[in-house]
Amino acid sequence: MPLATIFLTLAAISNVIGYGVYLWMIIKNKIKPHGITYLIWSIIVGLNFTIQVISGVGKGAALLGINFAGCTLVFIFCYLKKHIAYDRIDWVCFFLAIFAVILWLLTKTPIYSVILSCIIDILAILPSFRKTFNKPYEDSALLFFISGLEYLMSFPSYQIISFIVILYPAFVISADFSYAGFMFVRRVQTKKLNNFFN
Repeated sequence: MPLATIFLTLAAISNVIGYGVYLWMIIKNKIKPHGITYLIWSIIVGLNFTIQVISGVGKGAALLGINFAGCTLVFIFCYLKKHIAYDRIDWVCFFLAIFAVILWLLTKTPIYSVILSCIIDILAILPSFRKTFNKPYEDSALLFFISGLEYLMSFPSYQIISFIVILYPAFVISADFSYAGFMFVRRVQTKKLNNFFN
């Protein structure tokens, strides 16, 4: 089995297990993710997955496909667990993200589409950063860190390597590591280090 396939397989297995643990933690009320973030991510990741499949990335797109399913399930679980108390700024981020999605769909140039998807991702994660600032123990720093590593492991499996193909996954890696690091810093500041491994 090629090394790239091994890396991708390990990343995919880790991703499935990670989402399984994440959903279990939501069910057990150990974490309370921000539902709007996952609603936007389910849309944007699904669209990026479709673009990578159409672009001929091959097996490397599998991780985005798993993440699309995972984000959708997390949003559904957040909705069922009533994690839906949002303020005006959260809704502004949501509607700006939807507007950016519409622009993205109207854009015919791939590079503009990918750049817009990164902007949408920023708008998606902003509500989670805002929530984590006040409640840094209601999400999982470890699982976001692992998610970043999984995307890194998927790179060798890409059949086509280009700036357009790599930009979005690279952005996701940066966002995952930044969010995990932000949670850790806020837990240090609020003396909640015992929750770092949640």
